[in-house]
Amino acid sequence: MQCLILLWLSLWILCLFWAKCQGQLIRIPMQFQASFMASRRQHRAGRSSLLAKYNVVGEQEVTSRNGGATETLDNRLNLEYAGPISIGSPGQPFNMLFDTGSANLWVPSAECSPKSVACHHHHRYNASASSTFVPDGRRFSIAYGTGSLSGRLAQDTVAIGQLVVRNQTFGMATHEPGPTFVDTNFAGIVGLGFRPIAEQGIKPLFESMCDQQLVDDCVFSFYLKRNGSERKGGELLFGGVDKTKFSGSLTYVPLTHAGYWQFPLDAIEVAGTRISQHRQAIADTGTSLVAAPPREYLIINSLLGGLPTSNNEYLLNCSEIDSLPEIVFIIGGQRFGLQPRDYVMSATNDDGSSICLSAFTLMDAEFWILGDVFIGRYYTAFDAGHRRIGFAPAA
Repeated sequence: MQCLILLWLSLWILCLFWAKCQGQLIRIPMQFQASFMASRRQHRAGRSSLLAKYNVVGEQEVTSRNGGATETLDNRLNLEYAGPISIGSPGQPFNMLFDTGSANLWVPSAECSPKSVACHHHHRYNASASSTFVPDGRRFSIAYGTGSLSGRLAQDTVAIGQLVVRNQTFGMATHEPGPTFVDTNFAGIVGLGFRPIAEQGIKPLFESMCDQQLVDDCVFSFYLKRNGSERKGGELLFGGVDKTKFSGSLTYVPLTHAGYWQFPLDAIEVAGTRISQHRQAIADTGTSLVAAPPREYLIINSLLGGLPTSNNEYLLNCSEIDSLPEIVFIIGGQRFGLQPRDYVMSATNDDGSSICLSAFTLMDAEFWILGDVFIGRYYTAFDAGHRRIGFAPAA
């Protein structure tokens, strides 16, 4: 009998140890939609939201307008990647956009306005159904391309993969602007930026994970498939990196400002010609585009033979894609190239006709935004503990 008790205790301790070790690296899977063809209107909406998210303070600094887990991500039209979380006790499920270009967590509220169409298209958080809900009372508002999303703050338990974050402050949205979120495959946003850019200085979810020692390493990493399926659009890993998802070694560079994931960009080359150097860049998983400063925007799209439109788009000749040049970003002394298949985006007009658009859009500021066009090509490690970011060719 004594031996059985000792055996049971040993197994129990082993299970606890195994659960702890396994709980330090959490994988969030991303799914993918069957169709790759986005509408031109969606591209414009994405650009509008991107521009609303950033504001410039001085020449170089960018501020906002206002052990681990793996998460599988859903890739919808190669425009956004989303994955599941739950909020409350018992957990209420939400499919969320994981956005390194913002720092707040918000979901639609069950009390959202009847006029908020986007809110009623998605699952809504019901505070009265959660035993761990704690009201905050403060109001919040976040600017997007077609208006401001607004609501009230609250605290509750947030589960992501096997990780359970206690007392996380988040936004309950009662008003969502215009059509911005109506057709998205995500209900809300998990901001993975730093606290200085968070609305009202709220502690971001990943900072809470680190503070509550839910991960061994204060690192998360993205592996984004640009051609996935509804179930397999990539992976978000909390607590470290997955060496099977990239080739070679990661090239790390220090962050210049821990607000956005901002870092020095050595230079940009097009077809072997250096067109720019000594810039700043931000890695942003919340956009599919690459946003360039005005001068580089004009040079690149001109070299691609693009036809400008009145909406700051450049149309490309779909039959000449294979002849377009490689565009190289030099980061930390290493070369990271984008091929035409990476930066040419297919879209449809309202009449159903197909067009090809340049993924290089205009940012009326002196910094670059590297979105999923770049991150889908290069595995990206976001090391909050050491205030650095790393890139390597995705496997």
